Amino acid sequence: MRSNLLRCLALAILLSYSCPAQRWEIGGLGGFAWYQNATITNPTGSVEAGFTPKGAMGVVFGENMQKYIGGEVRWMLIFGQPLLRMDGIQANARGYTNLVSYDLLIHTAREKAKIRPFFAAGAGIKVYSATDRINLLQPLQGFAVLRRVNQTEPLISVGGGLKYGVHRHVQLRVEFRTYMTPTPDELFRRTLDSTIHGWVYNFVPTVGLSYLFSPELDP
Repeated sequence: MRSNLLRCLALAILLSYSCPAQRWEIGGLGGFAWYQNATITNPTGSVEAGFTPKGAMGVVFGENMQKYIGGEVRWMLIFGQPLLRMDGIQANARGYTNLVSYDLLIHTAREKAKIRPFFAAGAGIKVYSATDRINLLQPLQGFAVLRRVNQTEPLISVGGGLKYGVHRHVQLRVEFRTYMTPTPDELFRRTLDSTIHGWVYNFVPTVGLSYLFSPELDP
């Protein structure tokens, strides 16, 4: 599955840049991220395995390929520590995630409209990182242990938003994305007969500004 998603991502990017250039966009984003975490179970019960809610920031680079269709590459840095939690007992470590994705955007208004709602869907990769020196004796090690690793997982991105033109070359962006990945099983290393259930769902509303330009047309 990971290799198929990466091939689709590369193909989408290549196809977008093979289209005649219309108008390009580069911008910055900031927001907040929270999660629907996975669970790890064994015959004695279950624990939550995932990440704490925290801030996020990123950049986006896109192209308006046709009147209603665009594509964009984005990078996001999402803060938040990995954790294992059950009934007030918790094991955690310092950490963060990086993601790179390519999204196809379908706008509901023409390119030069003042307000442009859009829907987005795409794919990419997400790198989960735990940075602490982690104690070998962890309180929930009957289910799993946290490990100091970087683990890359394939990512699916869906969402939508609104672009508002504040100037001929400047847009305000308000949007919401859901990023979905398999649970990083090397970061949360299962023990004994434990089993991981579910994916990690990452919900990220953002606000940002972007600059529009057309190399062929603008002075």
